[in-house]
Amino acid sequence: MNRIIIILIAAFLLAPSVACDRTRTWQKEETIMGTVVRITVVGKDAGPAADALEAAFEEIRRLDRMMSLYKDESEITALNMAAGERPARVSAEMIEVMEHAASVSKMTQGAFDATAGPLIVLWQLHTRDGTVPSEREIERIRAITGWRDVEINKKRSTIFLRKKGMIVDLGGIAKGYAADRAAAVLRSRGIENGIVAVAGDIRVMGRRPDGSPWRIAVQHPREHEKTLTVLELTDTFISTSGDYERFTIVDKKRYHHIIDPRTGRPSKGVISATIIGDRGVVVDPLTTAVFILGPEQGMALVRKLGYDAIMVDEEGRLMSTAAVPMKE
Repeated sequence: MNRIIIILIAAFLLAPSVACDRTRTWQKEETIMGTVVRITVVGKDAGPAADALEAAFEEIRRLDRMMSLYKDESEITALNMAAGERPARVSAEMIEVMEHAASVSKMTQGAFDATAGPLIVLWQLHTRDGTVPSEREIERIRAITGWRDVEINKKRSTIFLRKKGMIVDLGGIAKGYAADRAAAVLRSRGIENGIVAVAGDIRVMGRRPDGSPWRIAVQHPREHEKTLTVLELTDTFISTSGDYERFTIVDKKRYHHIIDPRTGRPSKGVISATIIGDRGVVVDPLTTAVFILGPEQGMALVRKLGYDAIMVDEEGRLMSTAAVPMKE
């Protein structure tokens, strides 16, 4: 699932730099989970900073080995292979992520659904060939999706996919969870200030070396050289869903990659949604759900949860919660 947020970090992040108290920033980048992961930490010594960075990256690699659909030995592969036949024994972490996924599915009436991966694949295969799936094809695939058909047994540490052929795809939640976990690893190594960016799912920790908040700019969904706003953030999580990075034109009609699990078709009404909240494991899937729910329902849910949001609808109208400063 694509996430695009521009990180505005001062030039000192391109290489270690020295503040007045010799505090420096250290940064490392690597491709994991099929995307670019960039972690920045604030510290005084190269050795501890490098060790903390490596530990955080190893945590994300470990979660990728667990949750990737593209690894034969992953837990998620074993779970999907057992669909419709038997419960699969999984780790406590997989239970945790799946419980969060189910919670977001419930609060959004299924706008987020970790079992909707086959619908996304269906659309990818068709639009790649310049076609769109028929209603019959969509309904056939929808018949093997549904978050309510995921049975989680925390006591036994098992998950059962009740329908044969079901596939759980954690692409809409794993990156947020991984950013949370990487930040926890950094803190266990004494790092209190930094940024963990797994694509556009971004965990902001503490402050910059000079004590000021980190500055994050939210990209304009149509004019990519422009930004909607620049946010000053500390100790929070921010994520964006947009229709502008992965889409195709078929018969002069635009089809983006964010599929509404309830209809089996690309969602309508919103072209960009940004959510600012506390935990990536919630904010990541919620951002997709709010994009699908649309401006009225989406913003109402964000306010109910006490989060902040920026949304742009199909007409280009910009909406935000009161706490988000917008450009004039």
